[in-house]
Amino acid sequence: MEPIRLGIIGCGVIGSHHISEASKSPLADLIAVADVIEDRAKSMAEKFNVPTYYTNEDDMLNDDRIEAVVLAMPTGVRTPIAFKALEKKKHLIIEKPAASNSAEIEKMISMRGDLVVACCSPRNSLSAHGELARKCFDTGVLGKIRSVRVRAILSAPPNPSDNPPPWRESFKLNGGGILVNWSCYDLDYLMYITGWQLKPRVVLAKWWLVGEKMSAYVAPGSDADAHYTAFILCDDDIVLTMERGEFTSSTTDQAWEIIGTDGTLHMPMTSQQGKPNAVILDKFVPGQGVVSETIWKQGDPGPSSTILEDFVHAVREHREPRTNLERALVMQKITDAIYASSRTNQAVTIT
Repeated sequence: MEPIRLGIIGCGVIGSHHISEASKSPLADLIAVADVIEDRAKSMAEKFNVPTYYTNEDDMLNDDRIEAVVLAMPTGVRTPIAFKALEKKKHLIIEKPAASNSAEIEKMISMRGDLVVACCSPRNSLSAHGELARKCFDTGVLGKIRSVRVRAILSAPPNPSDNPPPWRESFKLNGGGILVNWSCYDLDYLMYITGWQLKPRVVLAKWWLVGEKMSAYVAPGSDADAHYTAFILCDDDIVLTMERGEFTSSTTDQAWEIIGTDGTLHMPMTSQQGKPNAVILDKFVPGQGVVSETIWKQGDPGPSSTILEDFVHAVREHREPRTNLERALVMQKITDAIYASSRTNQAVTIT
């Protein structure tokens, strides 16, 4: 397969991961990197033997050698660059969350044409445990689905970091806080495993700022959620419940589950200390009660991929990536509704 001729804009923490992966992949020919901080762009280019570096997005987008671009920076500055890249007819990998609101994603869809635009939210669904959980779900062993849920409450560590990133809990810079930072992963994971069958209709939610005693854990002026909870009614009598919190007063508690009439699937979207990193199927057996079966455990082989691999195959095979803009829009509408419900203290309908 012909390697993708790639440029990466953003050489910070997440950008460096993209650069490292692309520099090692036989599927990518990394042409250039860019960052507004010249020393950072130059350093990344030298470290990974990238032939060209730029200090602004316009120079990279005008480079005719480059057919696809990774946008690895906070949402607030990323979306205008995404619009520019689509105008320049570049395929795109967009970091998560895909945008700050549904209208921005809808504009990208209107501009996309035949280009491939991939979102980074399926990092965990592309894993072996995500693939095997989906395979188990598809057998119908769970029966009629009743509840799909995530609860990921993370305790505050003993001490805050020296320089909390200003974008982390900022509506202006990132479109929100923990909801957009992490729950795009939760939603993508659960949506993929359930075959994108969940059709959310009504959302009732609430979010909160970081607690006063934990204020040093976030940047000064942070105005977005450190903790939220949401109850989402979906078509076909299915309920989706979501809760996430960071820097909380609780001990860490994480669970991703799909509960049906006949069985329940427990998945480890991320590794959990003190809990088995395994996909567990519970099912009711007459005369035995609930019997548990391990579908996958950490270290087992299984099908897996990466955002970059999936993206290159999508471009070269003229197919959709794992999470395209239409799927990103479904998740963004849930996100928008959660914020709207919390703001108004009322249930919000998704159309």
